[in-house]
Amino acid sequence: MNPKIKESLHRHRWRIALGVLVLIGGAVWLYLERDAFNREAILEYGESLPAGWLIAASFLLPLVAFPISIILFLTGVRFGFWPGILLTAGAMAFHHLIAYWLGHGKFRPWFNRKLENWDYKIPKIGDRQPALFTLIFAALHGPPYTLKLYLLALTDVPFRYYFWVGFPVYLAFAPIAIGAGSAVMDFDPTWIYWLVGGMTVLMLATKWLKRKVDNKKI
Repeated sequence: MNPKIKESLHRHRWRIALGVLVLIGGAVWLYLERDAFNREAILEYGESLPAGWLIAASFLLPLVAFPISIILFLTGVRFGFWPGILLTAGAMAFHHLIAYWLGHGKFRPWFNRKLENWDYKIPKIGDRQPALFTLIFAALHGPPYTLKLYLLALTDVPFRYYFWVGFPVYLAFAPIAIGAGSAVMDFDPTWIYWLVGGMTVLMLATKWLKRKVDNKKI
């Protein structure tokens, strides 16, 4: 095993153990409550979600590391597909504006210290193409959405590339989770075909980008 990985695992062993216990507890709870997770219960829950609170959560929670996939799914459940896409587009645009502002303001030293504590390094752009770098960095799997937002904001990528390249890429992945939530509410089999097709296209695009990174220095 890589010594750095071994050292990191040893340093964070209690957090890892706690995470494993939480996952096991969650799996046991889901098994015991499996009868409650039917379409009727999800429909009732979706209709009961306060629209205002969910909109506020869409704009604010991803900025503080809350998993955006959960919010996207609930957005699809509560608002449906196309309204959910519009809401997500507005929220993600807001995320980019705030993250870039924070990354280039007084919080920059604090972000740098935190990233060092988490063993993340700020990507170095250098003489690489900023638009293509932003595209690949946003599209490839790796750090979660929030961390990628701040990591890229801390680089020397100009705002026009950070926003107009990164924002559409993140938005392109959103319909999968939103569509999943919408499909639960509408129970339309057509959504399943669209979701499978969308996931396939994104998976192939990601693999193509990965090959490009492996074969060509940008």
